[in-house]
Amino acid sequence: MQSISETKTAGAIRTVYRFTTGHHMDGIERTDAGWFRHGTHPLPGYRANRWNLLSRAERSGIRLGSLPTGGGTLWAVAAHPEATLLTAQGAAGVGAFFLGANSVQLVRRIIHMREWINPLHLALEKPLGLPAGMVPRAYIHIPVDYPTRTDVGRIDLPPSFVGVDGGSSAVGAIVKAKLGLSDATVSFKLEGRRPHLLIKQTPRPPAKVLWADESVRELILGAAESAPLIGVGPQNIRVSVDLDAESPHVLVSASTGGGKSVITRTMATQMLHNGSQLVVLDFKRHSHKWARGLPNVAYCRDIEDIHDALVHLGSEGHRRNIVVDDWEGEGDAPVGPRMGIILEEANATISKLKRYWTANREKEDPKESPAIDALREILFMGRAVRMHVLLVAQSATAAALGGPEVRECFATRILSRYTRNAWNMLVPEVQPVPRSTRHIGRAQVVLGGVAQETQVVFFTDSEARAWATAGTVAATPYLGGAGTAPARHVTPGHTVLTSVDTFPVSHSERDVTPALTLVKNLPEPPAQAPFIPPQVPRYSLAGAAREGIVPLSADALRQAKRRDPEFPEGEGGKWTAEELQRWHRNRPGAVESA
Repeated sequence: MQSISETKTAGAIRTVYRFTTGHHMDGIERTDAGWFRHGTHPLPGYRANRWNLLSRAERSGIRLGSLPTGGGTLWAVAAHPEATLLTAQGAAGVGAFFLGANSVQLVRRIIHMREWINPLHLALEKPLGLPAGMVPRAYIHIPVDYPTRTDVGRIDLPPSFVGVDGGSSAVGAIVKAKLGLSDATVSFKLEGRRPHLLIKQTPRPPAKVLWADESVRELILGAAESAPLIGVGPQNIRVSVDLDAESPHVLVSASTGGGKSVITRTMATQMLHNGSQLVVLDFKRHSHKWARGLPNVAYCRDIEDIHDALVHLGSEGHRRNIVVDDWEGEGDAPVGPRMGIILEEANATISKLKRYWTANREKEDPKESPAIDALREILFMGRAVRMHVLLVAQSATAAALGGPEVRECFATRILSRYTRNAWNMLVPEVQPVPRSTRHIGRAQVVLGGVAQETQVVFFTDSEARAWATAGTVAATPYLGGAGTAPARHVTPGHTVLTSVDTFPVSHSERDVTPALTLVKNLPEPPAQAPFIPPQVPRYSLAGAAREGIVPLSADALRQAKRRDPEFPEGEGGKWTAEELQRWHRNRPGAVESA
C-alpha cells in the first residue's frame, strides 16, 4: 500500500508529464488529435473546442512558452511595478488597435462559417460517412474570398473514403451547389492516407476594367452600335447585349453601393457616342450628374417632369409604331434616333408617380397613372421602335414594376451584390446561385438562362461626358412643353411624320432641324387654315421676378443665367413661365417636390 507522500509524488509526476507533453491535464482524451496531427472530430460523449483540436505538440509548446513569459511578468511586477504598468497599458493599446483593425475580417469569417461552411458540412456528413461531431473547420479549408480565386480550396476526406453511391460526382455536385459555384471542377485525390478533393474554378474576370486602358478602348470601339460593351468576363471575354437582336430593355438590380449607376452610365455613354438620345428619369436627382447639360440628354428630376416625360415618351413610342406599320421600304423604318431611357430607383419613382397622379387627376381621368401606363407600353414595344429602357431597382418585385408580365419584358438582367432571395426571384432558372461578391464593379449578366460574371467598364464622369459627345451627337430629346412644335404633324393632303436625323454637331449646336419623311399620299382635301401654335407669354428676367414666377430676385436670375449651364436658353432674351419654373425646381439644392 502506497503512502500518502508516494501518492502525492506520483500525482505531481503525472501532472508535470501531462503539462509538458501536451496531454489533457485530467488524462481524458476528447478528440482524435495525435502528437503531430490536428483533431478532426470529438470522441463519443465529448464536445470539442479549438484547444482540444490542437495536436499535443502544439499544446505542449504553448504551455512551455507560457512559463518564462509568466515568470518574467511576475518578476517585472515585483521589481519595477510602475514601468510594468506602463508597458501593460501600451500592450493593451496595441492589442485593441489590432483587434479593431481585424474586426471586419473577424465578422466576415463568422458570416462565412455560418452561411457557407456549416451548411456544406451538414450536406456532406452522410455522403462522406463522417463520424458524429465532426468539426467543419477541421477538414473544410475554404477561404473567405474563394469566389474571386481560381484555387477555391480543399476538403479532407476520411481515410476509408473510396466513393459514394452514384459516384464521386455526387459529392462534387453537392460542393458546387452549396458554395454557389457555377463553373468549377472538383477533382479527387484518393491515394495515400490523406485523401482529399480539390476545387478549382475558371479564371475570374480582371480586377478592374477602366476606360483609361487602351485595350478597353479598343474593345469599345469594336463594339456594334446596337451592342454597347458592358464589361469583360473571364479570359477577357467581351460581355455585351445586342439591343436589337437579343434584348431591347435591361433590368439592373443591386443593393445600395452595388454600382447600379455605373452600369447604366457605361451603356448610356456608348449609346450617346453612337448617335442615340438619352432621357434620364432620376428622382434621386444626382445619380447621373455626368449627363446634365449634354446636348443629347434630357434630364428630369422632379416627379412632375418625370410624369410628363413618360407620357410624352409613350406618345413617341406610339408615333414610331405608326411609322413602322406604314413603312414599305427596305431595311429598318425611319423612326428616328435610338433612344435610351434610364429610370433610376424604379421602386420609389413608380410609387411617387402613383401618389402624384392620385393627388392631381381630375374626376373624369382614369385611375391609373398615364405615366405608368406609358412606361408599360414602351416596355411591350419591340426593337423596331428603337426605344430602350434601362431600369434600375433595388428590389425589382413584380408588384413594384406593375405585374410579372412587365418584368418579363427584360430579357437581360444584371445583378450585383444580390441576396439569394433576389436571385431566385429574378433568375430562378440559373442554379446554383453564384455567390455574391463585394468586389467593386463585379456583376452577373444573365441572358437566355446563362449567367456571365463580368467586371463592368468604369468611366469617370469627365470621361463619360467626353465620350458621349465625341461621336455622332443627336438633338436633345423632345419631351413636349408649351410653345414647341408637336411631335407628330398632320399636313393637309399628306400624312407626315417627324424624325430627327443624327449627324455630327459641335457641343454648342443644340438646334437640329427635324427632317420630314413623307409616308403616304392621300387625296387632296379642301384648303384649310394653316396651323398656328398658341402664343405663350414670355418674360424678361426682371419681369419674371416682378411677377413672382419664381421666388428669386432679378439679380439672382441674372447670376444664375451666367453661372448655371442648365439655365434655359430662352428666346430673344425672354423666357416662358414654364421654362423658368422647371429650371427652379430642378436646380442644384432645390427642395424636392413630393
